[in-house]
Amino acid sequence: MDLRNRASTLLLLFGFFSSTLATAADSQGRFAVRNAGMVSCAKFIEEKSKNSPTFNLYMGWIDGYLSAANQFTDETFDLVPWGNTPFLAALLENHCRKNLNQRFYVAVNMLAGTLLEQRLTEHSDLVVAVNDEQKTYIYKKVLKQVQEQLQKAKHYTGAADGLFGDTTIAALESYQRQQGIKVTGLPDQVTLYKLLRSSPSN
Repeated sequence: MDLRNRASTLLLLFGFFSSTLATAADSQGRFAVRNAGMVSCAKFIEEKSKNSPTFNLYMGWIDGYLSAANQFTDETFDLVPWGNTPFLAALLENHCRKNLNQRFYVAVNMLAGTLLEQRLTEHSDLVVAVNDEQKTYIYKKVLKQVQEQLQKAKHYTGAADGLFGDTTIAALESYQRQQGIKVTGLPDQVTLYKLLRSSPSN
């Protein structure tokens, strides 16, 4: 099995709340884990709570892992097209609080498994979403998916065209008010998580 297929198989086998870890490495299933990946979930939580300089190592480790996963997972442009690293760290913290002795790399592997269905399989242009002098960036394909989900939820009546304008802003504000989350009119991290966590990308 080549490295690309091995990585894809590995990611498919991980479930965020799985208690076992499937590995693909040498002939006996062993592989080297470097630096921050080897510490416990408890240590990760401790450093995150202090926002210490050491915490940046974890953030870098997550970015490096996901970059490698993007490269070696079949039909993947971006494994996390709607999530930034701080938001992923928050998801990991939630998991780690229930699994304090788990190694950090195991937690990241498991998170990656849950994200596979939401991955962006092909390149997409970035759209600048601006509202009230605040802005964020979102892939055009992901914005189309946001619009489709807002249509299903009866908040959006426009076309799912991946263009960000007043109609999309109004729909996002309506959805955010309904969900009881901060009203920004932007496809921010909390809004994207609520809208897209169970909706597969393409």
